[in-house]
Amino acid sequence: MVLQLHMSTTQQKAPVHNMDQNGSNNSQRIPNVNPSPRISRLADKLQSKVCSFPAKELQVLGRDGPFHRERTEPLGTTQVGKQQMQLVDTPEGAEMRDCTFLAHDPRFCSIIGETPQIFRIAHKDYEFAHEGPVWLPELHRLFFVSNRLGNQETTDQRTELWTLDPETLETKEVVPSQPILTANGATNWAPSKVLVEQQGHKQVGGALFSLDIATGEAELLLDNWNGLRFNSPNDLAVCNCVVNGPSVFFTDPSCGLQQNFRTDAQLGEYVWRWDLRSGSVQVAADGFVQPNGVVLSPDGRTAYITDTGLFRPETRTSPHTIYAYDVVRTEDSSFLQNRRVFAAADCGIPDGIKVDEQGNVWTGTGEGVAAYSPGGKLLGKIAVGEVSNMVFAGDVLVMLREKEVLAAKLAIRGPPLPGMFEQVS
Repeated sequence: MVLQLHMSTTQQKAPVHNMDQNGSNNSQRIPNVNPSPRISRLADKLQSKVCSFPAKELQVLGRDGPFHRERTEPLGTTQVGKQQMQLVDTPEGAEMRDCTFLAHDPRFCSIIGETPQIFRIAHKDYEFAHEGPVWLPELHRLFFVSNRLGNQETTDQRTELWTLDPETLETKEVVPSQPILTANGATNWAPSKVLVEQQGHKQVGGALFSLDIATGEAELLLDNWNGLRFNSPNDLAVCNCVVNGPSVFFTDPSCGLQQNFRTDAQLGEYVWRWDLRSGSVQVAADGFVQPNGVVLSPDGRTAYITDTGLFRPETRTSPHTIYAYDVVRTEDSSFLQNRRVFAAADCGIPDGIKVDEQGNVWTGTGEGVAAYSPGGKLLGKIAVGEVSNMVFAGDVLVMLREKEVLAAKLAIRGPPLPGMFEQVS
């Protein structure tokens, strides 16, 4: 199997759709590799108040007595002082619980813009929006995967695959031509295709599929390492920056065992690299309790990987951490080296992870979405409640919140979409 880089017409030159607060479309013919969607005027507008929370104002909380906060609750729930009053007063006199955009650094305000706005663009009465969000601009559609549905105490579990048109708010289920068992992470692959991960089911291991969301045609691309089955692949990132050709980095935690849909695991808690030209698969990084999200910096020189070990109930002090690695290239391969702590989530775990065009790192947490500078400093948060995964569609940050999909119109844009690949004989 040989794969070649496919540049879509959108990547070469396409109209840019800039969404204003009324949902109008201001198009201009300029080169763009990640155009913004239009958002329906029928989408619900949500509270979008911006508040400033300078770090110095939060340095000391116990001057009037002890304070307490649960690890899975937002900062605003901290109980302080002898009367155990909730931490609600901000330097501006507002209440933290009334604020959606929390600026911990002045740079956050320039990133979100003067009038950031959040829209609800889809909702259902069950957890249909959890994982693998992908923006496919040529189809004007978002792709994503549901949470595990069925009986989560047994192996009787499944997932659903969905597309969403932000302009019409239409959701449509995608039915693959062959089963993708307990689907999970995904990324761009071709103009109408995504590269989507199978976590597996019972004795069937993890795998990577190419899926055409327009036709449902699914093709199995990778399902083993030297005859050993993958555990339950979670997230992936395409790298076009390797000397000898493109690669895919993907995380492979043993979530299937903890979540009851897999009955065995043969490999460690690894991050893998798959060479698309040679077919070679090799361990790129280890040392995780539970590797989860993975993303590359816009220049491809740094990889960010989340460890969500805290998710496991028996290890409450395990990592809730983002690690950074240097992507080191050679003629034969590429390696992840010089591991260091980049940041840690203060509410829940850092789940899905993305970068913007300036290299800022965004991750879903129990509070919403947290944004960090390339140096690991917390810039601010979008406090909409727990967010599992997100994706940049131009200057629109799409957030998956299990039973709803939100879209935040910002001043920053996402990076160019990943390189797109198609099989050739």
